[in-house]
Amino acid sequence: MLENNNSRIVTRMAVRSIKSGRQKNLIMAAAITLSTFMLFCILTVGSTYFKMQRLQNIRMNGADYDAFIYGGFTEEQKETCEKNPYIQTVGVQGMAGWTVSTDTDDTLNTVMLWSDGAQWDVLSKPAVIWQKGEYPLKENEVMATAAALKDCGLEDAGVGDSFTLTYGDKQGEHTAEFTISGLLKTYKNEKIFYVSKPFLDKSGFSLDDYGRGFLYMKFKYPVVPERVFRELENSLNLGEQQYLLIEPAAQSSVQILAGLAGLVLITCFSAYLLIYNILYISVSSNVRHYGLLQTVGMTGRQIYQMVLRQMFMVGACGIAGGILLGMLTSFLLIPEAVKVLGIRKEEISIAFHPAVFLLSILIAGGTIYLGSRKPAKKATEVSPVEALGYRGDFGKRNSHGTRKGRLVWRLAWDQVTKDKKKTMIVLLSLAASLSVFLCLTTLIESQGPRTIVSNYMDADMVLINDTIKKDDKNDWKQLMDEAFQVKIKEGGRIKESHQVLIDQIVVPWEPEFVDTWMKAFYEKWMEESYADIETEFKQNPEKFSSYIIGIDEAAFTYLNSTLETPIDEQSFKEGKSCILYRDSLNLKEADYQEENIACYLYEGDGESHSFQIGGLTDDSYYRRGGITPTIIVSDAYLNRISDAPYVFKTSIQYEQEYDTAAEADVKNAIDTSAYPKDFSCESKIEEMKSVSKAQGNMMGIGIGIAVILALIGILNYVNTVTGNIHNRQMELAIMESVGMTEKQVKSVLIREGILFAGGSLALTATLGLFITYLLYQSMNYMQVTFAIPVLPSACMILFILCVCVAVPLAVYRVVTGKKAIVERIKTNE
Repeated sequence: MLENNNSRIVTRMAVRSIKSGRQKNLIMAAAITLSTFMLFCILTVGSTYFKMQRLQNIRMNGADYDAFIYGGFTEEQKETCEKNPYIQTVGVQGMAGWTVSTDTDDTLNTVMLWSDGAQWDVLSKPAVIWQKGEYPLKENEVMATAAALKDCGLEDAGVGDSFTLTYGDKQGEHTAEFTISGLLKTYKNEKIFYVSKPFLDKSGFSLDDYGRGFLYMKFKYPVVPERVFRELENSLNLGEQQYLLIEPAAQSSVQILAGLAGLVLITCFSAYLLIYNILYISVSSNVRHYGLLQTVGMTGRQIYQMVLRQMFMVGACGIAGGILLGMLTSFLLIPEAVKVLGIRKEEISIAFHPAVFLLSILIAGGTIYLGSRKPAKKATEVSPVEALGYRGDFGKRNSHGTRKGRLVWRLAWDQVTKDKKKTMIVLLSLAASLSVFLCLTTLIESQGPRTIVSNYMDADMVLINDTIKKDDKNDWKQLMDEAFQVKIKEGGRIKESHQVLIDQIVVPWEPEFVDTWMKAFYEKWMEESYADIETEFKQNPEKFSSYIIGIDEAAFTYLNSTLETPIDEQSFKEGKSCILYRDSLNLKEADYQEENIACYLYEGDGESHSFQIGGLTDDSYYRRGGITPTIIVSDAYLNRISDAPYVFKTSIQYEQEYDTAAEADVKNAIDTSAYPKDFSCESKIEEMKSVSKAQGNMMGIGIGIAVILALIGILNYVNTVTGNIHNRQMELAIMESVGMTEKQVKSVLIREGILFAGGSLALTATLGLFITYLLYQSMNYMQVTFAIPVLPSACMILFILCVCVAVPLAVYRVVTGKKAIVERIKTNE
């Protein structure tokens, strides 16, 4: 028997099937279009989001680098970095000095830095908002940041203006006249005078001096394995005081990529479930048609091929539509976002890589193929006799007796569990989409300005007495006395404030803890060795003074919660125990908790005060810069032993977080004080503005992606409900014919929707939340505490409930229309 080649006939029948079921196939094509568009968005807009996130990190770091050497560097180490095949750019920055005073202010915080061409032109450029003038070339020229001019009281100075400055370097303090060769404003809002190479050479500092030379590195690729960092560190042969510090995002780049891949996989899974379900419904509604084809001689294999070709044609149109929609979105929306951000094209590329097209087509095509096989096979499994009596319900009817419970809920439950496979597909699809939405909103919320910005004890503002930074205690001023504390609260908008008291102390040498501390301190922070000054320290410990810090009860409670082993509160209050600022030294808290430390006030009567060491902290809030240990005690005890301790810092919390009026009250108190120039402050509101400016429109784009991804699960539910109610027309009509009212029918549909919503939310709250946590932690390089965003989650729950309830009612209304019950009973499909 000769085999007939009827491939063309099968193709023509597939085309006719598409035309005859135009409405169903349009819905299927639209679903595939949305799925492809969603995948395209993940690969384009999603990658753009992470590029914007990287740009945020660059702006907040002040330069585009992945790692840097701290502690000075040698020419050999620089050459090693330049020859490393993984490193793209190597930039150099050197400390040339620090500002001391101008004609208007003698408590300055501006540093003087030199940058080489690579550092200035390549690495620092993306973190600059605007620049006027040129980088200095002459010894007496500076390029000033806007924050540095404000710090020096030179807000109105411009390019070409001159000013007199007293500054310090390795040679001592000098007073000279400088000319402003350029101005710039950075996102990080740093206080820097950039100086010329001749100025650095004259300062006496060398790039291999500890804390004076910095070598910055930018890698060629955004994803850098941990192995590369280890090999780089080994090749540098770092000294005891040198450290290779890796930028957190670069160090976690592999984990971030894994998290992003997980999001893509969940998205693909959600798209697969959507396409599979739509194809399953499409085949189910055409089973009688396939049965009739078998009666006229069409084989199961031919039906299988016809269904696959039909799906291929519809899928090709859907994929093309999705790619086109994705291109339009990317070419229109991304450039618009770039304009809003003020980002140059070279920073956020809007050109598409061919891999994006190829990957989108392959993933969508593979999903369609895998999703088509089972429905196509199902079409060939039904015999012609079974197909003639088929009414579009593959679910099995479970025989059962009369059960207790409300009838409406029982009917809804029976319908949902009738076809468990179809129900599970819908629940998984909804849960997968909701999980992706939850994961993205959690990530977006964690990157929000209000989440990233956090001062000590979550204070809205921290005031700092800059005169305390002077070495000579005679230059200290009591800026934040009782009158000042009263004034900042006059507006009634301040909830609470906490003062940090300080006084100068001398910690005498002793052979146990103090000697161990000094060795560790000099090894880590000082250019000279401890052996060089050990004899001097033993004989004249007052030349190596330090500070005693007094904190109130609230600050102690907060600080004590951060210790490895909390200490006894009563002992701390009474001055029997203390906490030491560890200053990042390699000292373990457990090794010194039972030891004692003694001190006496620098300008006191020489009375010794001894404390048991309760714990060690690295919280820089308590850093003042002493050589011997900084001792933290209760403010009540410090007030007892010191006649007039100074207020070093004041942390302030407003009645309403981010209250600009409360901030204005505090600033007014500063401006009207006797020494307004001697204050500096850390404002959570100002920091939030800086982060928002650095982020640009990143948050909005991220939220848009999350919403798009959530739609696919909802579309799956819509398609399922539409096909389900369409196939149940006769069943619903019979229920009404035996006495069930239209209101009761709608009640059943509403409860079915509630069951779907509840099931999907339950899956999201369990398995979905677990996956969200894993993905979040893999991309949480900023170490932000995991927290579910309340408002987006509540909106998601409410929206899903509304959709799951409203869709069945809307479909029921459209399907039934104004048809009479008899007319609906006669309906076969």
